[in-house]
Amino acid sequence: MTLHQHIVPHTKHLRVFYTVAQQASMSKAAEELRRAPSAVANSIRQLEASLQAALFERTTRGVILTEAGRILARRVEYAFEEMQAVRAKLDEVHARNGTTPLRNPPIYSLAVNERRLAVWIAFAERKHMGEVARQMQISQPAVSMALRDLEDSTGLTLFDRSTSVVRLTSVGELLLMHVKRALAQLGLALAEIAALKGVMEGQVTIGALPFGRAYILPMAIARIHEKYPLLRFVTVEGPFESLVNKLWCGDLDLVLGPLPPVEQYSDLLREDIFNDRIAVIARAGHPLAEDHAHLQDLAEAHWVLPAAGTPTRESLQSAFQSMGVQEPHVTVESSDLSMIRGLLLNSDLITAASRHLFEPEIRAGLLRVLPIELPQTRRHIGILRRKQEHSSPGAQLLIEEIRNTRIEGVDLACPS
Repeated sequence: MTLHQHIVPHTKHLRVFYTVAQQASMSKAAEELRRAPSAVANSIRQLEASLQAALFERTTRGVILTEAGRILARRVEYAFEEMQAVRAKLDEVHARNGTTPLRNPPIYSLAVNERRLAVWIAFAERKHMGEVARQMQISQPAVSMALRDLEDSTGLTLFDRSTSVVRLTSVGELLLMHVKRALAQLGLALAEIAALKGVMEGQVTIGALPFGRAYILPMAIARIHEKYPLLRFVTVEGPFESLVNKLWCGDLDLVLGPLPPVEQYSDLLREDIFNDRIAVIARAGHPLAEDHAHLQDLAEAHWVLPAAGTPTRESLQSAFQSMGVQEPHVTVESSDLSMIRGLLLNSDLITAASRHLFEPEIRAGLLRVLPIELPQTRRHIGILRRKQEHSSPGAQLLIEEIRNTRIEGVDLACPS
């Protein structure tokens, strides 16, 4: 997550903007906020200048939100709801600790200097002040001061400084997750206001699991890029649990690939796109490829497979158990397709995967699918995403293109 992606410039003016939107009057907003009308008007001007869009129409009776203003108001409302949710959780922490929370910490209206937010997010990702300083092009003492100021403004212990390595506390982690979800809403506002001007730009970040990144995603991105060349795409690889957490926090727009059940995130939506089956794959000329392989041959073979706990590995283990065969002997554990491909082509190692990951080599006669049917290995390839109202225009375009992708030899998934 980078600063320019998700943070509306001048976040300190969001509360002023939202109050004006609710009151439909700058003078009434000034009274509620106990600020001078000129200060309120100046905040709105700065916010409009940063967004390069008019947020209000001025009338003799007050102000009316423009279309851009309605977009921002909706997103700010979502962001403030997110911050009120974490505020309730942190008030419980204060109650358990017997401490009194600050009355109106600025963090709950995101009225925090954007630079401090960026430093905090970078520190959470890098976990090293020196690396953050280099990334942000500031001094290490400046990083430390920004984190200290942020902590002081919340009245919470966000960082554990009891050891030589500074870490986020559990409270700091909790607050950060909700802040990132709130900032993601502001990122959506930026993308939607740009789309309102007829400009489809910004970044779509995809958590790419093996099947998705090797076959479906390149096809979909290529088609979108032809139509909308200003859109940028970033893929993030990693364990499924890590990608789901990033999606929930707003660091990702969607996750694509083989999807195990997801129950702990009620606000994420799963959509199955294809049915796929795992095949056993080996090099051409492999002893098992030339003869009719038997189940015991698979048990005695040497395999290259993803780590234990991954969907492919669990499906294969279930298949072996159902056939009454001992689990495969894993010689190399890797999810790197280039590594797996190289090992298959240059050794007698075999693997279990979707044949479409190795389609070019199979068509060229370099690899072969062994004529062995593995039971219980049909799986759903799909999209995990946030609800549509929490998706950017670019992400929605990509999701629609993925839905329209057709892959030879793959069955369309039936709705569950």
